[in-house]
Amino acid sequence: MYKCIFIKYLWKDTDKKRKFKTLQKEVELPFPPAIGMEVTDAKWFSGKIERVVWNNEDNVFSVKVMDIQPKEGVTAELLLDVATNQGWTPQD
Repeated sequence: MYKCIFIKYLWKDTDKKRKFKTLQKEVELPFPPAIGMEVTDAKWFSGKIERVVWNNEDNVFSVKVMDIQPKEGVTAELLLDVATNQGWTPQD
């Protein structure tokens, strides 16, 4: 199994100038992650993988996935609530 730390940025606004939160989820995969792949389970969804970095010291893949940002009528706070209910953990 391959230990992976999925990372997603949640932006405060639509122009991606103010980061609101960094979201993280630890997942073990039976294969190495790849750019373009998406990972899901019963209620969690990664989004499209944009970057994969192997950390040899910690034996873990850092997996950056597509960011999320508010849209008209949907605030960053609401998106954070949805993300945490789906299994993402806020880091900052």
